[in-house]
Amino acid sequence: MTVLLAMLVCASAPHAEVIDRILAVVGGRPVTLSDVTAARQFGLVELPAGTADPVAYVIDRLIDRTLMLAEVDRFQPPEPDPVEVTVRVEALERRAGSTAAFDRALAVTGTTREQLRRHIRDDLRITTYLNQRFGATDPAGRSAAMASWVGDLRRRADVTLLYRSTAPPPAPSR
Repeated sequence: MTVLLAMLVCASAPHAEVIDRILAVVGGRPVTLSDVTAARQFGLVELPAGTADPVAYVIDRLIDRTLMLAEVDRFQPPEPDPVEVTVRVEALERRAGSTAAFDRALAVTGTTREQLRRHIRDDLRITTYLNQRFGATDPAGRSAAMASWVGDLRRRADVTLLYRSTAPPPAPSR
């Protein structure tokens, strides 16, 4: 009887509405579908042409960004100029075509102007930190050093990837 009552209660319970999906967790911080959508919508992550699974690519970049930001927070580089943050937000608004189109994009992605400002501020903080840490060495050497550093951050971090790619696997190399 108890099982029947439990089944009836569950069957009559209203269905929960999915507000967002967690695609990865990085050191306890979620990376959500909204984060990925906003990063793509506002061009916060450069997507190479021909990317087989854009969602997986953006998740990967957001994981790296989260790990780098944790390091940045430990060493506290100088705050970026608020004017620079404003200039970048205004550039995104111009790229949208109008204030109304920009506001619609914000609404569709569930992002506020303040969240976008914080994201840009943090990107500038990461850039300052990377310039301090890796200097102005040759571009190839700098890229290799940064890739090695991010790889080390990933190895030491608690990263859980919950997203399953729907893209076909890459063809085997010959």
